[in-house]
Amino acid sequence: MNEDQIRRMLELLGLALSTGDLKAVANCWAVPALVLSDEGAIAVAELHEIEAFFARAAEWYRSQGLVATRPEVERVDQLSDKLSAVDVRWPAFDSAGAERASERSRPAGRG
Repeated sequence: MNEDQIRRMLELLGLALSTGDLKAVANCWAVPALVLSDEGAIAVAELHEIEAFFARAAEWYRSQGLVATRPEVERVDQLSDKLSAVDVRWPAFDSAGAERASERSRPAGRG
């Protein structure tokens, strides 16, 4: 995947997250996958697990008044011909469009 393709995929993911389209969210992932966070590691074998994870996350964000996000690509590292890693900032917005929170991720994938 080149940088433009990565950006387009992340934009699709941001739109899917913002609209609650869990199938589209899952389709932005490849399985198997490993999700690492401060809370631990989650091994993901099936796309329905991605849907369930993001359903819970979306419920929490909405309970905090956060209704939309979009990717801000900070860096793309081409690790090999087929492997890339991306630093992404995900601002979270309330219904008035004000940024209320943000988080960062570093997805890696083949393409």
